[in-house]
Parts: sequence; C-alpha cells; structure tokens
Amino acid sequence: MIKIILLILGFIPSLAVAQSLHIVSENVPPLQTYNSNKQPIGAMVEIVQVMLEKAQLTADIKLYPWARSYQLALNQNNTIIFSLLRDKAREDKFQWIGKLYMLNSYLATLKTRSDIKIDTIAQAKAYSVGTIRGDLAENYLLAQGFSMNKNLFISSKYQVLWELLYSGRIEAVFTNGMLWRHEIASIGLDEKQVQLSYQVPNFASDLYIAASLTTDKAIVVALTNALATMKHDGSYQAILAKWHL
Repeated sequence: MIKIILLILGFIPSLAVAQSLHIVSENVPPLQTYNSNKQPIGAMVEIVQVMLEKAQLTADIKLYPWARSYQLALNQNNTIIFSLLRDKAREDKFQWIGKLYMLNSYLATLKTRSDIKIDTIAQAKAYSVGTIRGDLAENYLLAQGFSMNKNLFISSKYQVLWELLYSGRIEAVFTNGMLWRHEIASIGLDEKQVQLSYQVPNFASDLYIAASLTTDKAIVVALTNALATMKHDGSYQAILAKWHL
C-alpha cells in the first residue's frame, strides 16, 4: 500500500506539468493582488502557493478581471480558481477543493446620502446598485428582482464601481466587510465617505478554491489534502495572522 501511495504522489507533479496546470484569480487586496514587481501576493496567494508545495505541484498564479478568470475556470482544462463564492447555481460547475475564508456582504452608500434607507433587499430595489460582472452578487440581485441598467449596474472593475458611487451615478455598491476599504484606497478616494448601510442576508459568504470539471481528479485530491493539512498543522492560520485576517 505504501508503495502504491508513493507511486501516486510521484505521478501527480509530472501529470500537472505535462497537462499545464493553470491557476486564476482576480486583483482583490489583501486577499490577492500584485507587488511592485507585478508578482501576485496576498493572503490567499500564499495559501495557494503552500498548497501547491505540499501537493508537489507547480503552476503560476495569474490575476485577471473576475469575468475572465471565471470563464477560464469553466471552460479550460486543468484550471484552478480562487476565491470563489459557492452556491447552488455553481455547485455542479466545479470540483470544490476547500474553503479558504469567510466574508459578510453589504450594500455600501455614501454618508452624504442620508436620504437612502435600506432595511430589506426589497427596499434596495428603489436605488441603483453596482456589482462586478460575473460575480455571484450579480445573479443574486437579478434573482431578487433587480433589472439590468435600471437599478442594477455591472462592471468588470471594482475601480469603476466606486467611481460611479462617488460621482453619484449609482447609489450603492454590493461589497463585503473586509475588502471595500482596500478597493477605495487603491484608487485614491477617501473611504471615510462610505458606510456599510445594509448587511445582505442569505448570501453565500464562504470563499472557496475550486477546479474546472476537466481538471484531473488526482490534482484535485492532492490540493484538497494539502489544504486540510495546512489547517491541521497551523500554516493556514499563520498566513491569515500575517495578513491580519
């Protein structure tokens, strides 16, 4: 049995190299972003890099606009994607490797807009809300009765959403409790002008790492075991602590 396991472990790296393992995500600091040398860094990047090391796999991490990364993960062989919200609509579209982090979702508004009152998602439909193209929030809002280009506006870039909010062209942004300040500060706007007005209920907030359906099962198993090992040996928690998460 030991010989068989060793043979399998020895086979996974060569398989990944031969079939070109791809890993994609989006630029969302501090989870994943670029350093001054245009190399991916961040808490989730480090976790994935350690997962690769423990699984004896080699792959580059590429950051694209979310819609592109999502389509690659849907359609490209041997492709891993993070950090991905999980719900029923996506359940059968990926091989789910494991949970990376948990976020709470909100509608953010400008503090100067004291006239905006949101206590339910139904009330939010009276306002123009922006979200990211291809994000689970887009599907969620459409399912709640929002209409595209009427009270729902989408963009492929977070920068555009916040600029639309600050310019008054939309009245709220669908965001989460951790990343909004980083997104606003990264484009030179004052995050003190924004408030989280409404916590969105019944919305998936667990971030996962997942694989395309055509990704080799041996790779998926190796990465799943690597993440479980990290959570057991403390290396996962150490990375989160390093990034103050």
